[in-house]
Amino acid sequence: MDGAWLKGLISSLLLPPAGPLLVALIGAWLMQRASGTRARAGRRLLTVGLLCAWLLSTPAVAEALIGWLEACSPPALTAEALAEKLRGPSPPGAIVVLAGGVRHNERDWPWHEYPNMRTLERLAFGALLARESGLPILVSGGTPPKRDASEAAMMARTLEASFGLKARWVEGRSRDTAENALESARLLHADGIRRVVLVTQAYHMPRARAAFAAAGLQVIAAPHGFSGSFEFDSWRSLIPSAGAVGLSWLATHETIGLLWYRMRGYL
Repeated sequence: MDGAWLKGLISSLLLPPAGPLLVALIGAWLMQRASGTRARAGRRLLTVGLLCAWLLSTPAVAEALIGWLEACSPPALTAEALAEKLRGPSPPGAIVVLAGGVRHNERDWPWHEYPNMRTLERLAFGALLARESGLPILVSGGTPPKRDASEAAMMARTLEASFGLKARWVEGRSRDTAENALESARLLHADGIRRVVLVTQAYHMPRARAAFAAAGLQVIAAPHGFSGSFEFDSWRSLIPSAGAVGLSWLATHETIGLLWYRMRGYL
């Protein structure tokens, strides 16, 4: 069994919306099959599972969770701040754009495989910074299961076709953020580059920056795509929505990643 496939299956079962619903399903099964203490435990599991599924599907909770992660990220890198870094004693030598997933559909033209929305956002911001600074771009991302090309190759193709920029380095061997950092550092160190501008969404930046620092690169963080909020707008923010489910999935996935990196000594 492919390791990446198994990792994806476990994530799908543990993270929302499946994780809380699985807890509720176990609770319902215990209520039907058991009695006494086990039946009472089943009722509690059913209640907790359904409550968590509801809360994690609401904009209020999802935006608070993603906002907590974004609070650990540096502020956005402005054109003025980047220009100051370029004039400094140790200017960056490259812009590194991390992959965030792909999509596939046989009906698409001219290619069937494309970067997904998260990756496209990263490419757009990386392209903007490249035009502001004149720095070369490295794109990083391995080959997903059942895909023909690496994420990095798709990113390089899109960067050239849609943004008119050519990636200098295409790192297509990595399988996760830690390997993004190690493989990118290998390419950049070979060209004498020790400091980079790192592009990814704000919620992902703390983990990505830690991984790149552990790989021996000095990082100028360029987070973007801030979407968290701790404000309670109205009672409508407690009504489940598809967008909130996606944000909660990202937040819980990233939180588990941060805990894992802390155990590995990156943080």
